[in-house]
Amino acid sequence: MRSLHPTFFPPSAMAVVAVTMATCVAGHAQTCADPLPLVPDNPTWASTCGAQGFVTGGLAGPGAVLSFNLDHSASVYFTLSGTPAFEPQVCVTDAEGECGTGPCLATGDASNPALLDGLPSGSYRAIVTATPFSAPGACGGFGIIESVAPDETIVANGFD
Repeated sequence: MRSLHPTFFPPSAMAVVAVTMATCVAGHAQTCADPLPLVPDNPTWASTCGAQGFVTGGLAGPGAVLSFNLDHSASVYFTLSGTPAFEPQVCVTDAEGECGTGPCLATGDASNPALLDGLPSGSYRAIVTATPFSAPGACGGFGIIESVAPDETIVANGFD
């Protein structure tokens, strides 16, 4: 099984990425109605605003909305990186609920990646906002990598 800990770009690389970020998401609103699709094991660069915390495990307000689908049960790991003076956080939700208001299945930030073990097949959202530690109304760029590893079933060999 491959590692769920992907290599991510160091903060010094963020300046280069910030220049190209606009072209990566140009014309894409990153909203509940039009989420930006995540591609496993590929960095996605976008921007978001607002220091909207995930109050008691739920999302207190909208942010940049990204989507992903699983066609089988898997472990999913999200790594975040922010631009200077901007601290992003992620809330992973089930796409069945109302966007931007449901409970978080997992949360993470640039220091604490979000990890979901045994996530069943289905559609999900990753919503990124500024952390409450950012200035009110803070806006900034972020990078996110979604790593997916299929859950493995261990079959008994009969020598128990």
